[in-house]
Amino acid sequence: MPQYTHSYETDPNTGLPALKMGLVADDPADSVSLAFAPTQGCNPYSFQVGGREYMFGAFERDGQKRIMGSPILYPMPNRVKNATFTFDGRVFTFEPNERTHFMHGLVQRAVWDVDEPVEGESSISVRTSIKCVPGTPMYERFPIENTLELVYRLEPRTMHMDFTVSNTDAVYRLPFGLAIHPTFNVYGPRESVTIECPATKWMEHETQIPSGRLIDIANGPADLRTPKPISELELDDVFFGLERAKPQVIRYHSLGKALTLYADDFFTHSVIYVPKGMPFFCVENQSCSTDAHNLYAQGLQDAAHLTILEPGETLSASITFQLSDL
Repeated sequence: MPQYTHSYETDPNTGLPALKMGLVADDPADSVSLAFAPTQGCNPYSFQVGGREYMFGAFERDGQKRIMGSPILYPMPNRVKNATFTFDGRVFTFEPNERTHFMHGLVQRAVWDVDEPVEGESSISVRTSIKCVPGTPMYERFPIENTLELVYRLEPRTMHMDFTVSNTDAVYRLPFGLAIHPTFNVYGPRESVTIECPATKWMEHETQIPSGRLIDIANGPADLRTPKPISELELDDVFFGLERAKPQVIRYHSLGKALTLYADDFFTHSVIYVPKGMPFFCVENQSCSTDAHNLYAQGLQDAAHLTILEPGETLSASITFQLSDL
């Protein structure tokens, strides 16, 4: 039976309070650990398997301490064109933080509530949550009462992220998208790290704002149905048509390891960001397109894949990271 650990610490790289949680297996290669910052959106900035760090996590740049890790993006993942959208006759406006646009949602730097970790027979888990209710900064910008819950659960070589979104508003419908933004380390030569993304479509865009046109993947900038080395890629693009039966896979050939990203069918989109020459890259499961609310308003429901919950409705979906040997 595995042994479990958890501790509340101050992260030495950022000075932020952190919860660190681990599963120590009989075989050290199966051991797994997680660290996240409750005051920074419960961002899991450390994910280690067998003692190896797969997240590009906390670091300092230009005198500022920052966390990359895997921010949770909700209720509008990625960019909102011109920092505004209209839904059910109400106009929602945000402060631009990327050119004229607003990006990465409302919870990634917010303070979340965190329960005590729970140990099971083969896993350790912790429930985290954030409520959008009157009197909170989130509600001031997005006045629809709702709750996002995230349970992190560790098993050998595996991290599960179990999400639940609840529309707790008595009046308004809840339009939302949900995504993760994991920033993965590069190990070995760039030609030895490959990405497989079995999407069927690429989303045409102008400077990362999708037009809504879905282009056959063979005519896009990269057909990742066949794994491609990151040395051949320079991407910041949205891909569409994903399903749990065909997960995205990152292969570290120099390590002899594969990291599989299983995501429920709810997560139809992926943003893949591969900057040239950087020691990281991103493979981001999303439930919707970039700028989903505006695409939905244009009648492009399939491309947008915006989720709408009626008052009192709840939706649950999961993403799993699992390491295996090649």
